[in-house]
Amino acid sequence: MNNTFKVLTLCSSVALLLGTAQTAHAHAGFKDPITEGSVATWNAVKIGHGCATNVGGEGVVGTKQKDVIAISVLFPNPTDIKDVIFRGSKAGTTFTVGSEPTLPDFSAHLVGSTSTVASTMAITPVTQGNLFVNTTNIWDNTNKIRGFQSWAGPTPFKGPALLESVLKFNPTDGTTTTTGLAPFGISAIQFKPDSCAKKLVIRPAVADWCLSGAKNNADASRVDVWIGSKTTLFSDDAVMPNANSTPIFWPSLTVNRDLALNPLPGTKGFNPLKIATNGGVIDRTQAGWEVTPASGTTAAVTSTKVLCTDATDYDTIYMEPSNADIDKYLPIQKDSFPRGSNGVVYWPTK
Repeated sequence: MNNTFKVLTLCSSVALLLGTAQTAHAHAGFKDPITEGSVATWNAVKIGHGCATNVGGEGVVGTKQKDVIAISVLFPNPTDIKDVIFRGSKAGTTFTVGSEPTLPDFSAHLVGSTSTVASTMAITPVTQGNLFVNTTNIWDNTNKIRGFQSWAGPTPFKGPALLESVLKFNPTDGTTTTTGLAPFGISAIQFKPDSCAKKLVIRPAVADWCLSGAKNNADASRVDVWIGSKTTLFSDDAVMPNANSTPIFWPSLTVNRDLALNPLPGTKGFNPLKIATNGGVIDRTQAGWEVTPASGTTAAVTSTKVLCTDATDYDTIYMEPSNADIDKYLPIQKDSFPRGSNGVVYWPTK
């Protein structure tokens, strides 16, 4: 194992992140997909089972699992575009996850994104219902919250009830391990009217930890690192399910375009709040349709785009944190933890 890992306080886990209608891959996901325009949407990373070595493949049959004691989640929401990898895929084309064509930015697709600004997405960690007692923000060097780290405390949480069962039986090895949610809030995301993208796939980097201390740096079940490719710091096959997976996968949070309120160019939508003025119909089938209404002395912005084609337009867009950001912000450092909390499982199961 790379000695750089010794900066970590916690070392290990195999918390399966099960998604609800998020992705066909069972390994990683989030509580719910998001609809465009939803404000301060509540969501959560799902922790589905305990830790086991990834040598020979994730969750080797017969390997005993350890309880998850912490989670670290980094979102691709910096301001600076150099800290994000942008991708896009066109309808009718097939790519391996993480190998979709790269784009320079999302200035053509998301409101607030420009050639220099990566994203206006805001993340807010939520403590209510969290599996773990302690939660701290991940701040970048621009003082933007990029995610969160949550870990167990010396005593069980005395606040509101958990929102998910804390114990789960694994018939494969007969163990019962801690499960639950690591919740967060996410700000509204809006597609540009003249973009042809139907969905945005956000790919956060996630690490689930099960062991603490330098003495466990060589343990193959110390951490599961859920990212799409190796980085300088996270490069140990034994702790990376993707190293033995074809195709690879990212934990993925999907934002679906509202095709009624924000129809694609060349189609029609419907806004029930506008029935009195135009019957509620949003018509983008004729050149000159309104992108931005007139305001004061500013004239309306219109578009001539009346067709989305598989050959030229991106149907789905993706964003991932850069490898440098993953190495910088995903690890849990020693000084992040209050005295007495390191390595204490939330609810011991064995």
